[in-house]
Amino acid sequence: MDTSFQSLKEEIHSGEAHGRLKILIIGHGGHGKDTVARGISEDMGYRWTSSSRFIAKKVIFPLVSDLYPNWQAAYSDRASHREMWFHAIRAYNLRPGPMLAEQILMNHEIYVGMRSRTEFERSRALFDLTIWVDRSDFLRQEPPGSMELNSSDADRFLDNNGSIHQLKGRTPSIICGPHC
Repeated sequence: MDTSFQSLKEEIHSGEAHGRLKILIIGHGGHGKDTVARGISEDMGYRWTSSSRFIAKKVIFPLVSDLYPNWQAAYSDRASHREMWFHAIRAYNLRPGPMLAEQILMNHEIYVGMRSRTEFERSRALFDLTIWVDRSDFLRQEPPGSMELNSSDADRFLDNNGSIHQLKGRTPSIICGPHC
């Protein structure tokens, strides 16, 4: 796994010659994926969404509408039911029509939170760059029932075991190197 920011910068700049890159950010729950996406968005103008947020109203809330007053409440409690969300998204990708990754990439350059091996293998070619965000020094890994991907699936590894300031300092570098 190449962690050189200089080589990443060269790769991104050459890739952007053909348009904005499509980026997949993966990692275990709570490890900082949304924070990384938000940082890239703020620094570089990339649009992003998480699989959970994208699918909450469309798929999850209809399944749990008797338990929550609205889709936002279900979304806010997603960490309590990661395995259910994982299986609901996986089932959604089995239906006819565009899969979730294709739908997200219609209006966003960054997809955050893919966890299914099947979805990853079916959509890998849609992405120019995959980033794994890791905070395993402080947080545990998810069980295999809600996460099938690992750091070896990513093109780049982003160590998020420091402070939020250290992470925010690394976020632009993961895309365009230390001089962006």
